[in-house]
Amino acid sequence: MLTMSADVEHCTTLAQENLCDKFYDDAINNFSEALKCAKKSDDTEAICKCKLNYGAALVALGRTSEGLKVLESVKPLEHNHQLTGDIWYNLSLAQEDLNNAEEAVKCVQQAIKHYSECSDVVVLKADSTCRLASLYTKLQEFEKAAEAYANAASLYGTANDVHEQAACLLQQAQLLQRCDKTADAVAIGNECAKLCTERDAGVGKYSN
Repeated sequence: MLTMSADVEHCTTLAQENLCDKFYDDAINNFSEALKCAKKSDDTEAICKCKLNYGAALVALGRTSEGLKVLESVKPLEHNHQLTGDIWYNLSLAQEDLNNAEEAVKCVQQAIKHYSECSDVVVLKADSTCRLASLYTKLQEFEKAAEAYANAASLYGTANDVHEQAACLLQQAQLLQRCDKTADAVAIGNECAKLCTERDAGVGKYSN
């Protein structure tokens, strides 16, 4: 007989497989079943993770209002900053999907705050900062968006993700141009071009 933790893991694995196979209703049912098993175990962290998975899946599959309620019911764990960051990030996705951009900004800022407390999640922090920039752009707060893209580019650089770093620099340059900061826009555009040139040269050097 499977242990309670094994039940949770089994249902979660089934859900992930069904998502990959595009059996979305089955995936939702699996995530729901995993949550039921976790609740029986009284394992606080398992319950948090299962609620996160279930809520995130509902949002991703267009059942945003339901997913938001599930995500809002999660009680973040003070000691687990990555999990708490994941919760806030998915809350941001849900709020954005419901056209609540200002609330989405607040949520993703919380995600960034918690990811900043972790030493090994630079990409998660970069992705969140990039989303923050996108939200500021949607709110037409272009200077804030440009600053956020600059921060995201720096983080992607730390993670050695040159493609995303260059993409963020390009967005930053375009936003600076919209803010009539032409000289700054040109400087960032040149930095982006140099980065892309160096990347292409590196690819040529190591290819067979």
